[in-house]
Amino acid sequence: MPDRAVKLIADRTQGERANERKEISRITRRRYQKGCLFKKGKNWLLRYREDLFNPDGSASRVHRSVVLGCLRTRREAEKLADTYTRKINDYTRRPQAALTLSEFWEKYFDPEILPTLKYTTCRLYRILMAKHLLPALGQQKLCDVGPLHIQQLIGQKQRQGYSPQTLAHFRSLLSKIFGTAKRWEWVQMNPAQGIELPSMERRRKARLLTVDEITELAQVLHEPARTIFLMGTLTGLRIGELLGLQLQDVDFAQARVSIRRDVYCGRVSSPKTPGSERQVPLAAPLIPVLNAWLRKRKGKSDWLFPSAVGTPLRDRNLLRQQVWPACTRLGIERFGWHSLRHTFSTFNGNAGVPLPVLQSLLGHASPETTMIYTHPLEDVKRQAIENLASLLFPNVPQKGKVFVKGSTLIQ
Repeated sequence: MPDRAVKLIADRTQGERANERKEISRITRRRYQKGCLFKKGKNWLLRYREDLFNPDGSASRVHRSVVLGCLRTRREAEKLADTYTRKINDYTRRPQAALTLSEFWEKYFDPEILPTLKYTTCRLYRILMAKHLLPALGQQKLCDVGPLHIQQLIGQKQRQGYSPQTLAHFRSLLSKIFGTAKRWEWVQMNPAQGIELPSMERRRKARLLTVDEITELAQVLHEPARTIFLMGTLTGLRIGELLGLQLQDVDFAQARVSIRRDVYCGRVSSPKTPGSERQVPLAAPLIPVLNAWLRKRKGKSDWLFPSAVGTPLRDRNLLRQQVWPACTRLGIERFGWHSLRHTFSTFNGNAGVPLPVLQSLLGHASPETTMIYTHPLEDVKRQAIENLASLLFPNVPQKGKVFVKGSTLIQ
């Protein structure tokens, strides 16, 4: 290559580098600013520039305005304005994202974060976003959404009659979204933190099955609903854990089942929590029930309760097609599969089973959750009163001890 051409290329490269240094220097100088302070009516306002990341990755600057309030002197306004500009001029501060909440959800959160969550959580989050959060906040930029916007949204949904549990889901999802954006250094704060929620006093009362109801249903339910119903009642397993059982998970020699997976809407996943992967003993009456089901069971599927095509059963189909029709015939109030866990925990807890044992059997992450599932029985509460009365007033005749009626489920 001729020396003249080499020199031209070198000069051009050097010029490009010089221009790049000038551009960086220009942006650096512009970032240090005092802002524009002026008075409008009785209030002082501060206007300043802020760097943002555009959705395409490019950088841009926008003007921001902050109402400082009604201050007596300009000096007071300058001191207050300095608290805002100090954050902007901090060299560690990174530009925030100019993405809207909708863009962040569609381009990043949905394809990158949701696949790391369980199917049930993904399904819930997509419903909440589509029906509630995107219509309300979707067009706002991430950096413009503040705690007040979220608090107002929570209040609006509460006035519309949504339950405290649903409101908690709104806050949890928004906190997950903004927490992710904060970790990626696209926003400076998580506006969903510290949002106030109404109390959970409106929690729906748990449906507990009586001994008579369990006995009647066990006599009229058809397979495989009967075996699933009895296993749920006598082991406290989640319905997803029951439907996720395979033949290899049942140990007849040790009379126990191993929980290794969960099934929801036909989708197989890992157990709900680390403590959910466990071994649960089988009551003696369940052994002949399981053996009878295995003799009736058709096909060569590995699932303990397979569908006609060899896939896991659907819990809602079992309720609609077998359990609820049986409840209607017997005049029993309908219930969901989770009621069996409440019934299991309540009868065992009132019978004196230690809390750590119950927690282990149910696969709960904390004893507080187990306490939610354990409800005091009226007979046991009365017995506690009578026991105390017999100690304080030993000479007064007592009604006698009260016992919780025993169960004779399987003949």
